Parts: sequence; structure tokens; C-alpha cells
Amino acid sequence: MLEALGQECRAHAWNSLAAVGRRRYARPVTTSPAWRSNEEVYGYGAAFAEDAAFEAELDVSLNPRGYDLLFDLVAGLALEPDALAVDVGCREAWHSIELVRRFGLTVHGIDPVTRHIDGARRALASLASTEPDIADRVEVALGMAESLGELDDSVCLVWCRDVLVHVEDLRAAFGEFRRVLRPDGHVVIYQMMATDWLHPDEAERLWPPVGIFASNVDPRYFETAIDAAGLKIAQCINLQGSWRERAEEDGAGTSSRQLLHASRLLRNRQQYEDTFGTDAYNAMLTNSLWGVYQMIGKLSPRAYLLSR
Repeated sequence: MLEALGQECRAHAWNSLAAVGRRRYARPVTTSPAWRSNEEVYGYGAAFAEDAAFEAELDVSLNPRGYDLLFDLVAGLALEPDALAVDVGCREAWHSIELVRRFGLTVHGIDPVTRHIDGARRALASLASTEPDIADRVEVALGMAESLGELDDSVCLVWCRDVLVHVEDLRAAFGEFRRVLRPDGHVVIYQMMATDWLHPDEAERLWPPVGIFASNVDPRYFETAIDAAGLKIAQCINLQGSWRERAEEDGAGTSSRQLLHASRLLRNRQQYEDTFGTDAYNAMLTNSLWGVYQMIGKLSPRAYLLSR
């Protein structure tokens, strides 16, 4: 949602948060593995002596969670049909439409990016020809998480998927979520978090090209902001790399493709920069590392269910 901010504001916000990010990501791994000799690593009975058996075990699926998890959280709320939901950062209204299809809600989607709202309106116009009852229940408009308009105590569900990393004033956003919620309302959030495995230098390269605020990917800061707004964490699910595993096991190969892209970007930087520009190059590198870093534990998304 950072595209709604000016370049000057963006630069100021990043500079002010970079030091915070460095402090928070500088935590070392608490337990270091013991040093092993060559014989202990490669000899009989050593770490690699049973590597074939170990690899065979690793080829067995851990049955990772699927992408319907957030919708499953909503299903558990047993919301009444026609109840009002707000999709914060709705992009092209994919999830707004699905919330109507699955639960019969009325959805108000907001996004600060004009291109996203234009795309959402085109999607709804197309949908109106095949599912007019669904399209009629979705309304989209320009808007920001920090200012949700005149919806006091009227919303049963705030849906916010992969958006809050871009919000400058996280506490203001959570304050708005609480203000618009009915007393029995809930918030469903998908949020990326950094882990101790992400080095400070990596964080400084990763966040600026895609407008991510360093503090917002720190789970302690994030949950403190939730508490400060008067919201309660009813459920928190640490997804780690499970969604990425699911995509690999289902044949989508999303993270494998991103790994391949990252390697090509690093080996052929000048050509890509000459063709597409430095900003596009840096953004694409971050996007390519996004899934890879989830698979190797540097990033870990979380699903939150909040209540008033």
C-alpha cells in the first residue's frame, strides 16, 4: 500500500526504520551446531553414512497446509449472510469475490493503488455477465488501511491479506480495524515475518525495492501494535514454508521457478537492468527471493485471527 505515499515520504520512512530493522534482525541463532571432524561427518555411522535413508524420509510429504486456510478461519466464524466485510488491500478483488461466493457476505474492498482498483472494476464488470448476484455484492474504491471511512461498529469481518508490510502507521491501521468492527467482529490477517535467519544486510537489500517497512515484519512489534489498538489475538498460525511446500508438491513449482529466476538475475544483472531498469530489477530480485526465503526459513508468514 506504499504506492499511495510520495517518494519523499517513502525515503524518510525507510531511513527512520532501517536502524530499527537492523537491531531487530541482528539476533544470532541461539544454538550453534557442534564442530565435527571429517571422519565424524563422512565415516561409518557418521552424519552422511545414512544420507540415502535420510533423503528418502525427506521425500515423504509433511502434508502442508493449503491456501484455503484463511477461508477456513472465516468459515469457523459462522458469519450470517449479507453481513458486511471489508477487504483491506483488495487488489483486483479476487478475495472479495471469493468471500461473497463462499459466505454470502457483502464486501467493501479498498486499495490505495489506482491500477488495482481499475483492475478490480474490470473483473467485477466481467463477472456481472456470468454471476451478477456475486458481482452486485462487491464494491471497490480507493482507500487506505489507516482511514476506513464511516463504518463505525458495522463490520463483521476485516480481511487483510499480505498488505500490512506496506502500511506506514501500523498502529493507526489496527485502530481503524477495531473502530469499524462490530463488538462480535473479527479480523483475518496474512502477514509475512522475518526470522532470526534473515541477516541485517539481507533485510536492507530486500525491503526498500518493494516498499516494505522493516518494523512491520518483526512479530514482536506487530503484535504490540495489535494489543495497543485494543484487539485480541484469538489465533496465530506460523505457516513457515508450508504454503510453498504445498505449491511444490501440487506441481505449481512456484518457489522452484523463483529460485531459477534469482540465479539468472544475479548472473545477468546488467542485461536485465539495461532492458527493464534498475527499479524493476531490484523489485524482481526481491520478489524472486520472497518464496525462496520462505522455503529456507528466512521469512515465515503468519495467519492471525483477531477479535475485539
